[in-house]
Amino acid sequence: MNANPSPAPARRGTLILAIAGLAAIAGLAYWQFVRTPAAPTLADAAPDLSPQALDRRLLSTEQELAKLTRERAAWQQRLNESANRTNLLRDEVLGIGERAALIEDSVRELGRTGRSAQDGLRIHEAELMLIIARERWTLSGDLSGAIQATELAATALGGLTDPQWLDLRQTVTRELAAYRAVEADPGAIARGELDALEALLPQLPAADAAASSKPSASGLQRLLEALVQIQPTGQQTLIAPGERQAAKTALALEIANARIALQLRQGAEFKASVGRIGQWLQRLYADTPQLRERRQRLQMAADAPLTPALPLAGSTLSELQRLKQGAAP
Repeated sequence: MNANPSPAPARRGTLILAIAGLAAIAGLAYWQFVRTPAAPTLADAAPDLSPQALDRRLLSTEQELAKLTRERAAWQQRLNESANRTNLLRDEVLGIGERAALIEDSVRELGRTGRSAQDGLRIHEAELMLIIARERWTLSGDLSGAIQATELAATALGGLTDPQWLDLRQTVTRELAAYRAVEADPGAIARGELDALEALLPQLPAADAAASSKPSASGLQRLLEALVQIQPTGQQTLIAPGERQAAKTALALEIANARIALQLRQGAEFKASVGRIGQWLQRLYADTPQLRERRQRLQMAADAPLTPALPLAGSTLSELQRLKQGAAP
């Protein structure tokens, strides 16, 4: 049997004593903390009401107030400057808008002026062409020339876009259609008949040659014809051989007179010239079928009016002149 005691129980007792001591110390420290009052803070401390402290506080407050006043004045100045700049910018924007409106009006006026100048040129050109067309048709009956001049006038009027010229463009279209509807120019037909007659004259036999080519009659009949000359009533006396050249010159002059009458559209003068031409033809040439046909055709051309009735001729010119007078101040 071992006589020495075990070391384990001895170490266990020492540990228990140490833990108990620590617990006692901790409890004492907690009790002391709970019982001790907390130290007063700066906020809980009583304010310093001494005159020096009050002066310092008043001085500090005045300095802060002066600082705030200066900052407020600076901000107010900045606000005023910003407002002034805003007003200035607004005025500049308004000025720019007004200038832009003025420029736009000027450009519009320039465009209107340019269009008015172009329209004026077109109107003058159309008026000149219409005058030429009327004179060609009225004075000389030149149908092709009247149509060409009216077409040029229609082209000039076609460039007018203003609604006030719409009726005028329609009028020139109707007048041009009326010119084109004319089938044949009576003056041209009459000139053709004169040309055909003049080309036939060298082929016609003379009147005295036709008389000499008759079959020889008996002696008694020749004696009677020598004593008495029988001819139908109204027939002109035959031209003597010595006067034949003068008679041909007179016929040529009558043909030239007829041409002048055609050129001037003088229907009565042309008809009278055709009558005198017929008289000279009876005295100069034998009454052949070719001559009778030409004389009949020429007489029909003389009986017809040289200028056909065309109520719309010149209507566009009258309408244009009326519109110009109405537009004049």
